[in-house]
Amino acid sequence: MARPRPEALAASFLLLFLAASAGAAGLELVRVDGTQFVVGGKTVYFSGFNAYWLMLVASDPARRGQVVAAFRQAAGHGLNLARTWAFSDGGDAPLQAAPGVYDEAMFQGLDFVIAEAGRHGIYLLLCLTNNFHDFGGKRQYVAWAREAGHHLATADDFFNTTVVKGYYKNHVKTVLTRVNTVTGVAYRDDPTILGWELMNEPRCDADPTGAMVQAWVEEMAPYVKSIDGDHLVTAGLEGFYGDGTHERKDLNPWGIYYGTNFVDTHRAAGVDFATIHLYPDLWLWGAAAAEQLAFLRNWTRSHARDAELYLAKPLLVTEYGKFLWDGVANRTQRDRFLGLVLDSIYASAASGGPLVGGAFWQLLDPGMDTLRDGYEIILPEDQRAATIIGNHSRQLAELNGQDVEAVRRRRRQRRRRNVHVGSSSGRSRSRSSSDTPRLHMLLVRFISLFRSITSLFSSASSV
Repeated sequence: MARPRPEALAASFLLLFLAASAGAAGLELVRVDGTQFVVGGKTVYFSGFNAYWLMLVASDPARRGQVVAAFRQAAGHGLNLARTWAFSDGGDAPLQAAPGVYDEAMFQGLDFVIAEAGRHGIYLLLCLTNNFHDFGGKRQYVAWAREAGHHLATADDFFNTTVVKGYYKNHVKTVLTRVNTVTGVAYRDDPTILGWELMNEPRCDADPTGAMVQAWVEEMAPYVKSIDGDHLVTAGLEGFYGDGTHERKDLNPWGIYYGTNFVDTHRAAGVDFATIHLYPDLWLWGAAAAEQLAFLRNWTRSHARDAELYLAKPLLVTEYGKFLWDGVANRTQRDRFLGLVLDSIYASAASGGPLVGGAFWQLLDPGMDTLRDGYEIILPEDQRAATIIGNHSRQLAELNGQDVEAVRRRRRQRRRRNVHVGSSSGRSRSRSSSDTPRLHMLLVRFISLFRSITSLFSSASSV
């Protein structure tokens, strides 16, 4: 391994000092109250991004400036949530090189990420392993068990094999009880962390009904809570429906089963909030734009409805993206996609609904060309996307700090009005469903303008 240059070490020590001295920028532990995230009993909404690479890049002290720049750019556009990996199982750059064997340099990279996120006022959703083989995941866990003499058939044995589940639980305990070398705070005590995601996009071909993943989540979510009772937990689902109660399998892309149950799994003990992902062009490859648009709308609406009716929990779109081919036309389509997703989130949040935030895939810093995957958004180089995201962040931020009981009362009143309007003419019903979010947005902006004018006159009178 090459030794870092003296100037790189000096820069790294300076960044560590700044992170340690700045603290967590006033972040507080996030709780769940019904379908809302709350801090101190007041609502908080999330405009976020994915950056799986944060720990990997931060493990090299010479590259930590890229992590700082990414958080600075994100905070500058009002983003307040980052989803990233707290795992790297085996391979060339492991966090966990073998069961229970950890690379300290990689762990210190994650320490730095958490410290920097806190310094910039950005919450973290930390994922604990992967369904896919990238960065190890369930396939690597099963491989470790085979190397230890256990006869396992497929990677899906990850979900139901005692020895493999033991490996995973050990990883959970090691990460959650880690004491950050930058801040001196144990991960399980750090308010910078929004919560823990059990797995990135769990799927199970071995059991299309979803029962195997269901049992795994029912075991692992309470286990996480037994170590860390303060932070939130989610399963990491993409939103695919299965055979459980209240499932809507016909809404899955092409009607395919993926071995998960959106409703039943999110009802498991220890699971605090629900997640979906959204990739219409990837999931409906080759489908017409109108079909993909209809899927997008149905996907967000159906899951928001189910989160409210059957889960009574908040819902986040923890990944959404549209592949960016070369050419201006496709960039225009991508920007339209961003606007549609973010409008759906805001419409729900503004009306007191359960869909209260999201995180696009993925944010990169300029110069990180090796990590481009066609979905990247580089804020300094993509002015239109940066504007769409920044405007959405500001709109959501205006909704922060509401009394959660007041939000619930307004939601109930709005539902009653919609029921009343629905019994009248179809024309009135159409206006109610489409205009309510826009009217609320105008009201929020009017209140904000009124406060600004009031503040201005107050300042003038005091001079």
